[in-house]
Parts: sequence; C-alpha cells; structure tokens
Amino acid sequence: MRALLVKLVATGATAGAFLVGAGGAALAQPTDPTQPPAQVSNIDINPGNVPTTAAAFTQNCEPNLGGGPFPDQDVWVFNLPGNPETSGQFVTVTGTWSIPNDGTVTRTIPTDGGAIVNDMGTSKAWIRLPAGWTLTDATAVITGTAEFFVLTHTCAASGQPTTPPPTTAPPTTAPPTQPPTSAPPTQPPTSAPPTTPTKSHLPITGTSAGSGLIPMAILGIGAVALGATLIAVRRRRDAES
Repeated sequence: MRALLVKLVATGATAGAFLVGAGGAALAQPTDPTQPPAQVSNIDINPGNVPTTAAAFTQNCEPNLGGGPFPDQDVWVFNLPGNPETSGQFVTVTGTWSIPNDGTVTRTIPTDGGAIVNDMGTSKAWIRLPAGWTLTDATAVITGTAEFFVLTHTCAASGQPTTPPPTTAPPTTAPPTQPPTSAPPTQPPTSAPPTTPTKSHLPITGTSAGSGLIPMAILGIGAVALGATLIAVRRRRDAES
C-alpha cells in the first residue's frame, strides 16, 4: 500500500513538471504580429480633410504606398499621426466615397484592397480607386489611442488636373454694330401748280348787248347830224343879216 502511494506521488510530480514546462514554453512563444491585440479604438478622420477629390489634394506618388500615377485610378494614402507606442497601428481603415452621378460607396482597407504599412515610421494605409471619386468621410480601427487620423496625400490619375480649373465665363462677343442708317433723301418741296385765273362770268340778263347798241348808235348819229344842220343854218342866217 505504501509502495502504491509513493508511485502515485511520483507520477503526479512528473505530470506537474510537464505541464509547467509546456506552459512556460507557450508563454515564451512570440505573438503573431499580424493579429491585433484585444484592446482597440475607433477614431474618425480629421474633418478638415473631407470632402475632397484626389486631384484637389496634396500630390505625392510613392512606390511603397500605392505607386502611380495611373491612367484611370486615384491612390489614397492615410496616416496615423503621433507616437506609434501610444497611437498604435491601423487595423482597418474604412472610407466613404461619392461617385459622380452614381451615389456613394464604402471601401475598407485591407479587406477591399490596398494595404496597411507599418514599417515607414507611423502606421499608414493606402488604396487605389477609380479616378474622380470624392472622399466624404472615413473611420479607422487602431491598436492604440489617438484623437483622429489624416488623409496625408493622394496620387491623382494621370491626365487629371491637380487643381480644379478656374470657372471663368467665356468672353461674350459683342453683336456686330449696325451701320448708321442714312436718312432718306429729302424730296424738294413740290411747288403748287400755277393757278389759272378764272374768268368771272357775269350773268346775262335781258336781250343781247349787241342788239341794244345798234339803235343807240343810230340815234347818236342822227343827233350829231341834226346838231350840225342846226349850226349850219344859224351861221347862214348870221351871214345874211
């Protein structure tokens, strides 16, 4: 009986030593760097960075952060500022973009493309998207604590202007000047047609004037002849006496 008890104690000690050794070996194993710790934080993008298009933001095309420029894609690069020991690293970055005349979309780095880069100082994240989209909002999951993260720069698609073109109105073309209209030639004053004096026609009353003059002429001749005869007779008388 005593021998059996000693054997059981020895067996238990051996098993305990094995468990302690296995536990120590497990603790000595390094943690997987790709797995984030259990404690994480959610933060928003700096509100001064949105909304914006890639073409309107600071340009920097880096081979290790998405590369470019590309003919039909914009590269977006985010940065987690601050001390990496306290701010930690990006776990995911989720952005919301508006598509011209086609609503909005949400993309998450690295789930929907791009990558998280932690060997260039502070933690960074990048993604390539179709050209012309507008970033309107973004959030991030990080391993530490920070007030916000930033859109550090973009690499706009080639062929796009890096700054919005000025909206200047085209010059207005003045309508052609109409030649001065010449006044119609002045017509000389029209002289009134000469007025022909009209003959006054007196009313004719009674018999014709010619028929009344003949008897008067005869009487006159007769009176003259009578007077001449009387004068001649008187002179004869005076001569005889």
